[in-house]
Amino acid sequence: MKKMTERDRFVDAETASGILGISRATLYAYVSRGIVRATDDPTDPRRRLYAVEDVDRLRKNKSIGRKPRDVAATTLDWGLPVLSSGITLIENGHLFYRGYDAIKLSTHASLEEIARLLWACGEHDPFVGVEPSPWDSALLDLTKHLPLPERCQALLSFVDAGRLTSWQRDNRNLWPSAAALVRAMTAAASGSQQSGMSAHLHLANTWGLDGIGSDILRRALVLLADHELNASTFATRVVASTGASLGACLDAGLAALSGPLHGGMTSLVEILFDEMEAGADARLVLEKRLRRGDRLPGFEHPLYPNGDPRAAALLSLLPQNEMRQSLIHAVEETTGKRPTIDVALVAVRRQLDLPMGAALALFAIGRTVGWIAHALEQFQQTRLIRPRALYDGPKPVHS
Repeated sequence: MKKMTERDRFVDAETASGILGISRATLYAYVSRGIVRATDDPTDPRRRLYAVEDVDRLRKNKSIGRKPRDVAATTLDWGLPVLSSGITLIENGHLFYRGYDAIKLSTHASLEEIARLLWACGEHDPFVGVEPSPWDSALLDLTKHLPLPERCQALLSFVDAGRLTSWQRDNRNLWPSAAALVRAMTAAASGSQQSGMSAHLHLANTWGLDGIGSDILRRALVLLADHELNASTFATRVVASTGASLGACLDAGLAALSGPLHGGMTSLVEILFDEMEAGADARLVLEKRLRRGDRLPGFEHPLYPNGDPRAAALLSLLPQNEMRQSLIHAVEETTGKRPTIDVALVAVRRQLDLPMGAALALFAIGRTVGWIAHALEQFQQTRLIRPRALYDGPKPVHS
């Protein structure tokens, strides 16, 4: 199979401008607005290269024309921005939380500190004074065999902080409830009793990890805190726009996260890792999958043509693993695709010998902070998110 090179995924300014039929100045404007991603030319640092995927998408959008219905349809598939948000920016292969590089934040911040940043708390610490509410032991027993999203939804329904917020829209008054929900989600996702500890310390204590393992969890949670307007976050914002409670917003986020094209992809990555461990040669296992037409879960993220920086940051913390490295190398050499956060989370779970499902648990706990941030931001707007559908069914029958 032919290896995909960097130049297969990127083109120079002259080519990009020619494809789009625009001037270079207009191309640079698209880059500054985040519509077309750009990267340095590895062979000439004085030049920039432009993502073919973005150029093609923009060309298709331009060919559609300016009809509102056509423009609207393209926004739902990695298209143009559909709403404004001051929380997270993904630009040129970098992830920023309110202007701060998320990778750099992960080297020292806790999930609770990221919550303060994303919730715009300033110097106020919403976690101070939040007392843990223990679960009934019978409730834990009843829910421990449920899939993680359903278990979290069931346990969170007993948290007063989640239910008693639908009438409150002042963020300062919502912060204590938000903090209580993060603590509750941490316990629910790990099947444990609530505590007053930071999320990574609570998980390390629950899963029996040392200081090194605890720090890896801390970094993972920070990197998972938000990722702009993904499916679960959009679902959260839609529910928030109806005036629902914070708990209801988290229910929506959990439901969307469970899907195999979102957080549930970690379970598919687990299967891929199992196949690699059972096979003698990563390349042969990979080629069998490709011949069958199977997908390669956990590789290539549309927003990161040069690779998911969250995955790179997490994987760099782990000891070298021959199977994992051979898989990543074989996929990149064969397809040009690089690992996403899903691969990194499964690698962390296996390296630290965490229970099955812990990768999705980390995803849910970390992303709870972002869901709440988006719900709080949406609460400040008064409009219901209510898109329209383009009807393509049978014509009405008139008697």
